[in-house]
Amino acid sequence: MKTIIKSLSIASLLLCSSCEDLTLLNVDVKNATVASGETFFANAQRDLSDHLHSSTYLANGPASGRLFVQQITSVTYLEGVTYVQNFSWDALYRDVLKDFSESAKVISATTPLTAAEEIKKKNQLAIIEIMSVYTYSILVDSYGNIPYSQALDFNNVLPKYDDAKTVYLDLISRLSAATARLDAAGTSFGSADLIYAGNVSKWIKMGNSLKLKLGMRIIDAAPAEAAAAVSAAVTSGVFTSNAANALVTYLPEFPNSNPWWSFLVRQNLKYYVGTDVFVNTMNAVSDPRRTAFFAPVNGQYLGAESGAVSRYESFSALGSRFLVPTLPNIMLDYASVEFLLAEAAERGIANVTNAESHYNAAITASFQYYGVSGIAAYLAQPAVKYTTAAGSWKQKIGTQKWIALFEQGFEAWTEYRRLDFPVLKAPAAAMAAKVPVRFIYPISEQTVNGGSYDAAAKEIGGDLYATRLFWDVQ
Repeated sequence: MKTIIKSLSIASLLLCSSCEDLTLLNVDVKNATVASGETFFANAQRDLSDHLHSSTYLANGPASGRLFVQQITSVTYLEGVTYVQNFSWDALYRDVLKDFSESAKVISATTPLTAAEEIKKKNQLAIIEIMSVYTYSILVDSYGNIPYSQALDFNNVLPKYDDAKTVYLDLISRLSAATARLDAAGTSFGSADLIYAGNVSKWIKMGNSLKLKLGMRIIDAAPAEAAAAVSAAVTSGVFTSNAANALVTYLPEFPNSNPWWSFLVRQNLKYYVGTDVFVNTMNAVSDPRRTAFFAPVNGQYLGAESGAVSRYESFSALGSRFLVPTLPNIMLDYASVEFLLAEAAERGIANVTNAESHYNAAITASFQYYGVSGIAAYLAQPAVKYTTAAGSWKQKIGTQKWIALFEQGFEAWTEYRRLDFPVLKAPAAAMAAKVPVRFIYPISEQTVNGGSYDAAAKEIGGDLYATRLFWDVQ
């Protein structure tokens, strides 16, 4: 028997002498071990969009912003609306920024064969930089000081936290340089770009519009640098219509569908309704956008008390647009740009005038985006008209921006913190006496990166919901 086995083994080796290297049998051909720069880029865009706009009943990240700013409330699970801490920034660092970084690394290593390919490579790297700046700005706007100069390094598991203002000024500088490198005569990511399908001209406007937003964000903390950024952005060309909106597109099939559709339709979960403070604000001026945002209850739009257990069927749930799997997520839109320009005009920033005109254009853009009519009558109402609406320009712009940013909950919360309007009160059962003005650092940082965490908490004035960010100047 041993002789037979030995003979068979020798025969097998002889038969395989002309075969491919046997070590190739260890290669997993079903699971990729390498990816293209375009794949990393598309995946990062998708993860960023999902993270910003997904549904959450927890206080755990950017999507919590819409709960904090009381546009909607959960009627069953109240952790998010009562600020029960469960924050994490892992998705933004690991799934978004790291993928953008890897995309840049792979693309940088390619050798273009033609002048057109060289322009394409340059454009791709500039667009990655714009998206990285966008992501870092979300982190700063969430927490304040963050890991930045030492972030994304697997060899450094204890990164320091950088000063938030220093980070912001660097982000604006990086954004300016990246936008200037874009060449509209060339191509970029094509269909791998889930926002503009590789249209470089639109990315140039996106870069300028993002620069406008970042400049206005720090206008009270660094007025000279902010004004320079805003003026330069406007001169270079920002969004001028909804056609330029930065929207992440989705597909009809799960798992590439909009996360709201997955939550509301595929899982059939009934948690969210409009809040009384938000719905009543719209009811007071018969805002036509109610038909896009919410479903009526017996012909009326009714909001529930934020932070209270309520009966789902008794209040206005999210509207039918959220039941469509291909609903795009808004990353930055024309309405926001016009609101920023209205504010810039009020502040007397160079190259920007006529606050009322920009205010009207912003609301008009919002109406057009949501496909509702009646803009002339709406703007003519004394409670809406710029010259007669109650309060300061901050109150007028802040209130209307709060409504227009309904599908951009994190941005709505951020602008509420900066402009201090509308006036909101924390729910009675909340874990904080006032509506939070920042996220609390992830709990894991206290144990994993304790030294850096302690230093950052001390520098910003305490790791608390009530600690204002550097740009949140009263």
